[in-house]
Amino acid sequence: MKVQTSVNFKKETKKTIFSIFVFIITYLLLFALSIGLTAACIYGGIWIIRLIPNILTLGLGLGLIASAFTILFYLLKFIFASSKRDISNLTEINAIDEPQLFALIAEIVKEVDTKFPKKVYLSYDVNACVFYDSNFWSMFFPIRKNLQIGIGLVNSVTQQELKAILAHEFGHFSQKSMKVGSYVYNVNEIIYNMLYKNESINKMNEQWSSINGYAVIFIRISMSIIRGIQKILEKLYSYININYMALSREMEFHADEIAAHVAGSKALSESLLRLSFSSFALDHVLNYYDTQIKQNLKSENLYKEQLVVIEYFAKKYKYAMSGMFPDIGLNQIKKYNKSKLNIENQWASHPSDEDRIKALDSLNIVKSNIDDSPAIKLFANNAHVAKQISDRIFEQIQYTELPKELSLEQFSTDFIKEIEEGSFDAMFNGFYDNNNPVIEKLAYVDKSSFDSSPEQLFSDQRIETIYELSSLKNDQEALLAIQDGEIKIKSFDYDQTKYPVQEASVILQQVEKEIEKKKLTISNNNEEVFRYYYTVAKDQNKEDQLFSLYYEFAKIDQANVEELELYAKLIENTRFIFQTTAFNEITSYLVDLQHLEIKLKTRLKVLLETPLLADKIDQEHKESLQKYLENTLSYFYIDTYNDENLSLLFSAIHHYQGLILQKYFLKKQEILKFQKELTLSINNVQQTEKNYNFQDQ
Repeated sequence: MKVQTSVNFKKETKKTIFSIFVFIITYLLLFALSIGLTAACIYGGIWIIRLIPNILTLGLGLGLIASAFTILFYLLKFIFASSKRDISNLTEINAIDEPQLFALIAEIVKEVDTKFPKKVYLSYDVNACVFYDSNFWSMFFPIRKNLQIGIGLVNSVTQQELKAILAHEFGHFSQKSMKVGSYVYNVNEIIYNMLYKNESINKMNEQWSSINGYAVIFIRISMSIIRGIQKILEKLYSYININYMALSREMEFHADEIAAHVAGSKALSESLLRLSFSSFALDHVLNYYDTQIKQNLKSENLYKEQLVVIEYFAKKYKYAMSGMFPDIGLNQIKKYNKSKLNIENQWASHPSDEDRIKALDSLNIVKSNIDDSPAIKLFANNAHVAKQISDRIFEQIQYTELPKELSLEQFSTDFIKEIEEGSFDAMFNGFYDNNNPVIEKLAYVDKSSFDSSPEQLFSDQRIETIYELSSLKNDQEALLAIQDGEIKIKSFDYDQTKYPVQEASVILQQVEKEIEKKKLTISNNNEEVFRYYYTVAKDQNKEDQLFSLYYEFAKIDQANVEELELYAKLIENTRFIFQTTAFNEITSYLVDLQHLEIKLKTRLKVLLETPLLADKIDQEHKESLQKYLENTLSYFYIDTYNDENLSLLFSAIHHYQGLILQKYFLKKQEILKFQKELTLSINNVQQTEKNYNFQDQ
């Protein structure tokens, strides 16, 4: 297959090749200077030893020679370095065991016109990639690549979509011009090695210092020269990678086009839109089992559970199902991001999914004979493979006793119950997910009858306003960073118009005005919700109960600000523990911390006595908090931290944050449950009236 590279691709390729050329020239100059310095130091060292032959001059001469060789070794050590991928978490498969999968790979390899992977591995995640071990010489000699396929990915795509995804990966290696990426990868490895992997030089210097005391002087000189070289390398790293990241984004578009020619535009675009969702589902399953370790429970099969979670969230987010998988449209993803600000991220290796999908749609390559059956069926014994990978994850966990497998039915029941207990009722349509029922000047709100309905109050349009406010706040932060020079760019796009960086303050003012408008709209919407439910509550003689719930929440909302400020101060004032700090400074910091601990203990006692939280704190956490509250803990003595006491402190701080957030959520949920009860009551009354009228007729 021959897919023409774009003009941008060719331009970025040239820029990247030029940046590599600059690196080579700079490196050769540094190497030539190092050879000259080494020769001069050898000559100088021998001259010193010959001039006055004794122990002192011998040490000085050898030290001078050694320092020069240190610099030379530093510039050459990358030749002997290699980068090997850790494959201990991967499972190798072969064509004998998986003939259908290997037949698909062979078909793609032939169509893309590239080489068959050296080895094929399975991983647990939602991912697919091609990787290889690299070293300096791999830039000059061909090296075969390995293919990694995540079971989490295969489990959530069709065979046609998997074909598109694998064709994309092989597409990266099908064009000669794409070999530039291999060179940049190795140049990056060289620079990274020279900047950060200097254990061998440090060890050599230590050994040389122990043999020759005079060497310390020359070691300091050589290390100063090396630090100067590292500063040059840091500049080169930025220069090369900014160019390469631009090329990398073009490479992604190019590989997408190859994949579209192999499997069709639709197969790749649909899988792109679903993969983040699939990963989101698998992460939820894994997070669930993190909480079950103490109960010695493990999964029967993670990937069956992944499908349960995919189906559950697809219904929750109103995604249409096509077979076993949800169809997720670009407009549905954009629903949560209403940002008008577009800043080109020069360090991004991939273009946005939106840009990739637009490019695929413009190609509009349609394929016949599409296989929409689940990709997992390509495996000869797919249930066994999925369970094998699933079991490998749990083998790494240390249980207190032999773990029991949770059945799929029990997982489904427990997981959905846990999610729904931590969510707000679907009748509110996400209105309260990022919005709190806080009414300003609650006592003065108009309490006369207000006619509306939950459908109007929690309409999609009102939800959009909340998402718009969230996006505007994000835009505000980004524009502030641009204005203050924290984001270094020359221009940016706002609302599809390009502006120079100097205009950031002007756009910022517009955004801030828009934020105030949205806040006012949302505030009015919240007030209308209260007025509607107050009207309904009055009909049921429950208006005082509703008012009380809103009043109590307003107090908690105000207290929550102060409580979170205390948490932020505690985090800030314990940072020194994780840093190298002088002993006298540690003592001073701990005195400041004691004042914050008095407030922390007071707040924790109140939280532990809060009825709303009584059954939400497990016994182990309660005992840890009681131990912290009942003792005056010392964290440092002479020159050593008390790790056990510090563990109690950090556990208390962590649980303090968890309790204040949980209290806030539960109080908010209390209002919404009451509002739902009011809605159900009025619905029952209306239904009774309808039935009565029908019978009367």
